[in-house]
Amino acid sequence: MNRIFEPIIVKIIELVKGQIKSSEKEIRAILLVGGFGQNSYLKERLRSSLGGIEVLQPPNAWTAIVRGAVMVGLSHANPKLAAVGVVSRAARKHYGLELNVEYVSDSHDDSKK
Repeated sequence: MNRIFEPIIVKIIELVKGQIKSSEKEIRAILLVGGFGQNSYLKERLRSSLGGIEVLQPPNAWTAIVRGAVMVGLSHANPKLAAVGVVSRAARKHYGLELNVEYVSDSHDDSKK
């Protein structure tokens, strides 16, 4: 199966290296998006070919292309929808875990004393 993907993988590695070389900034990570971006063989080959650059596969990244296309379509339909940006990098909500909760017989199950 790897032989089928190998010519494509080699071309992708060349293209990524070309993008890195043409960048004037330090590249610390590469995000793989789209359907083929979920391919674990591609991820491992990129990781080994790029040295210290981190290769990431974000969750739901396979839909990134479609979501981007929808955003472009919406911006053509209504220019007010074209402005998209990062508002905050801080999490507004999080899941917490409370430890050492005092047992209260009225509200807790007796089997979990």
